[in-house]
Amino acid sequence: MSNEYSEDNLVEAATQDTLEDLGWTVEYAWHKETFGEKGLLGREDKSEVILKRYLLKALEKLNPDLPKVAYQHAIDQISEKAADKTLVQINKDKYALFTKGVDVSFTNEKGELVKKKLQVFDFENPTENDFLAVRQLEVVGELYNRRPDIIGFVNGIPLVFFELKAHHTDLRNAYNDNLTDYKDTIPNVLHSNAFIILSNGTDAKIGTVTSPYKFFNEWKRIEEDEEGIVSLDTMLRGTCDKTRLLDLFENFTLFDDSAGDLIKIIAKNHQFLGVNKVLAKAKNIEELKGKLGVFWHTQGSGKSYSMVFITQKVHRKFGGSYTFLLVTDRTELERQLYDTYTGVGAVTEKNVIAGNKNGMTGREHLRELLSENHRYVFSLIHKFSIDPKTESEYPLITDRSNIIVISDEAHRTQAGTFARNMRFHGIPNASYLGFTGTPIIKEELELTKNIFGEYVSIYDFKRAIDDGATLPLRYLNRGEKLGIENPQLDEKMAELIANEDLDEDQRRKLEREFKRDYPILTSEKRLDKIAKDLVWHFNERGYQGKAMFVALDKPTAVRMYDLVMKYWSAFIVDLKNQVENAEDQQEELQLKRKLKRIEETEVCVVVSSEQNEVDKFRKMQLEIAPHRKKMVERDLEKEFKDEENPFRLAIVCAMWITGFDAPCVSTVYLDKPIKGHTLMQTIARANRVYDDEKENGLIVDYGNVYKQLEKAYSVYGEGGERGGTGGTQTGGEGGNERPVELLEKLAEELKESIRATRGYLKELGFNLTDLLNAKPMQKLAKINEATDVISLNETTRTKFEIMARDVFRKYKALYPEEQIKPFIKEFNAIEAIYDQLNQKVKTADITEVMMQLQELVNESVFINEVAEPKQDEYIDLSTLYFDKLKAAFAKINRKNTVVFDLQKAIEQKLKQMVKENPLRLEFYEKYKKIIEEYNNGKDINATKKAFDDLTDFLKYLSEEDSRAMREGLDEETLAIFDLLKKDNLKDKEIEEVKKVAQKTLEALKNEKLKIERWRESTQLRAQVKTTIYDTLLWLPQEPYSEDDVNEKTNIVYQHIFTNYPGGGRSVYNTKVA
Repeated sequence: MSNEYSEDNLVEAATQDTLEDLGWTVEYAWHKETFGEKGLLGREDKSEVILKRYLLKALEKLNPDLPKVAYQHAIDQISEKAADKTLVQINKDKYALFTKGVDVSFTNEKGELVKKKLQVFDFENPTENDFLAVRQLEVVGELYNRRPDIIGFVNGIPLVFFELKAHHTDLRNAYNDNLTDYKDTIPNVLHSNAFIILSNGTDAKIGTVTSPYKFFNEWKRIEEDEEGIVSLDTMLRGTCDKTRLLDLFENFTLFDDSAGDLIKIIAKNHQFLGVNKVLAKAKNIEELKGKLGVFWHTQGSGKSYSMVFITQKVHRKFGGSYTFLLVTDRTELERQLYDTYTGVGAVTEKNVIAGNKNGMTGREHLRELLSENHRYVFSLIHKFSIDPKTESEYPLITDRSNIIVISDEAHRTQAGTFARNMRFHGIPNASYLGFTGTPIIKEELELTKNIFGEYVSIYDFKRAIDDGATLPLRYLNRGEKLGIENPQLDEKMAELIANEDLDEDQRRKLEREFKRDYPILTSEKRLDKIAKDLVWHFNERGYQGKAMFVALDKPTAVRMYDLVMKYWSAFIVDLKNQVENAEDQQEELQLKRKLKRIEETEVCVVVSSEQNEVDKFRKMQLEIAPHRKKMVERDLEKEFKDEENPFRLAIVCAMWITGFDAPCVSTVYLDKPIKGHTLMQTIARANRVYDDEKENGLIVDYGNVYKQLEKAYSVYGEGGERGGTGGTQTGGEGGNERPVELLEKLAEELKESIRATRGYLKELGFNLTDLLNAKPMQKLAKINEATDVISLNETTRTKFEIMARDVFRKYKALYPEEQIKPFIKEFNAIEAIYDQLNQKVKTADITEVMMQLQELVNESVFINEVAEPKQDEYIDLSTLYFDKLKAAFAKINRKNTVVFDLQKAIEQKLKQMVKENPLRLEFYEKYKKIIEEYNNGKDINATKKAFDDLTDFLKYLSEEDSRAMREGLDEETLAIFDLLKKDNLKDKEIEEVKKVAQKTLEALKNEKLKIERWRESTQLRAQVKTTIYDTLLWLPQEPYSEDDVNEKTNIVYQHIFTNYPGGGRSVYNTKVA
């Protein structure tokens, strides 16, 4: 097959074409890069990742007429490596230099000390910066060398890192096999990184230096109202356009340590587009009469971060000393917003939450804060109240017009007396931006328009699911299955229950008004049945995420805890009996792992406190004190959000059901008759994207909430009327899309996923039914047969693995429901094939592969030492008999598997040989063409041809592998000899060059190369170069001029720098990965 379709020439070339179309310059570096000030990129050696020539030019342009020492001081700071910091800490420090300026000091002509901040990028005129993409740039790390696919430099700073895979490769391999390795081996290339792009040409994702693969996101749109497609071209145009790239870097990058560990966040596609629509509208803020619009982005799509992006960009771009007042109606939402702003460093002031000042009421503190000039103020809407003792009308606090009120959950904070006090009396000239996670209902639409204006950005639940920003929700009515009695709840009761936490007075009112229904909902028999089922379902789920149980009220939450713990103990006893009676070791181990998890799992009650609660609960024969002790002494919220923490089941009633984000939550158990916005937000606790195995969020209904859910979505799913700026409706035809689908329907999807996998196996030549019907002794042979047909090439293997993982996700999501039963055998068979396929180490060993063939045909292959192969064992290819090797191959059945392993093993060997001698590039190019043709193969004939091609290539490689011996040199001396050699040398001159190669290496290894980390010392680098130059002066004078000696000195120096890290180590005595 033509090399036109290789990874380099297809995916990389496509990337190059688009980047050039966007105005980038693109260079190809590998084996073409020259070094020194006038070299291709101006690098002195391969360890440099800042292109200082381009950086200096930018610094001089943006900060003119400064002494050279000022520019050098800035370059030194930007290039500095911090040994005692993590990658993300370094990345954060570099980001501060690039966005805030580099502090330098110098003495001017008058002898005065001058301090300045040097600008690195021209953010106001993005196209005036220098954009250079470099393909295949070899970078030398402390111990290892790597060659990233493409690095995007802006003003010499490596801002964009591209990891590209061939079009037949699973994109996750770009992360698992390559990016994680780069972080370990050449972390300095990511020190200044803005973002990382992974692509195989069809799929493309963007993330940061801290993003796990699950949080790499697609970029499907350039404009918000586009349908959206996943493609490399859209990704590049959406993120690497010069203006968009610098906007993303400057205004849509955050470093958040609010959860403990520092993480780097870059805006998702919908956030970038939505925030910029707000900013575009706000440019005309004086003409908008205070109406900045409604920002409707569905729950789980990152509204808090979107607020930060908006407010920070306004401060950067608009000036004007704006104050942002962030208004919520619930304490936990206020705290969450404040924690987000402080976690990302946007808020550094203390006491900017109204009510957090000693000696003042919240009302008084709010007025004080707004009368001052703070960048951010946080308040509950209730604090816009009057003092009934002294006031009849809310007073004017300030008539400033540079106050922007962001109303979180605008549907709850937009109306009422407090909102009118704020809008018409306290801060009458402020502007208003409404945030909501659910659309505004028709009854509230006119009022909303009057306060905020039209929708300014829409990202509804369907688009969020389609984009992978959130997961779909599945619904399971276990209350109906268990025959649990649930009274028909009227609107009045749902309204009362939905009113936050019920205090004692509200609870008594509930009991009075619903004398018949409340006792039914809280009866011991009913709760006992739910608790027993909850313990079973929670522990038997296929996907084991964390879960929340939403109880009717606080006493019911505590009662449920006691009942759950009763059945938890019984479940453990039953499981221990199963372990004792296990029929085989594998079953026993599986049950023991399950038992360990259940024994260590903690269940906690999380409810708000109230006065005299201990006494009140004791009157109901309940103990709240142990639960309150946990809530006070521990940070339960942090523990629950931590995926590794054993606190896995939270029993709540009102806390955490809105404004609480824990992606590891996969299941919400509902036994509270809530409705409307609160219901929509509660179920959204389970829709966060988490790991590769989380297929959906699950809503388990014990209280017939589905009718309220249907009603809520009939109201909120329509999305109101999307006037003017809102774009087109994406939520389906008039709200036909449901917020949740019945879990049972997943059975149909699982059936289709298994059907597709079976069909693909059949297409490859394997019938899954044969494995299902095989006798126990035959099953292993059938599994091997399946893995062999799948191993036709990398393309077929990757496709099967992707299909199998889809089956696994859907199966786990449906388990343990009865609908799973028809699929158990097929699932087990597909899983067995998948496990066998991934049992072996991914990079095979040539020695091992050859020994497998030798077992089949005696003496067809000779290896120096026939023993259990070691990972770094060296195999002498010259000892192989290639004709007998082909004869052996003709006799074996599992040809695909052998060829797959052989090509992996050869790749490993070739990688080492090319690293040992940079002039072996021709071998790599030849091998690449063979593999591209192999990966395009469709049948056994292609497999046979691939084996012939690979063995011919192996023979070709073996001749090179033994060349050092024929030349009378060792491998490392041969590499230097090859670098020094010229055409048309006489025999005597060739021998002289060999001696110079030996002498050069001896001189270096006896002294300088023994020193640890010599490459980091300017003085030692210069000494190494001098040693090389001095020995090369002994080259034959007639064929080697002075210019030749200088040129060869640079070439040999780069080779030594690349392959000898110091301390006596090299690629020759350490098998470098």
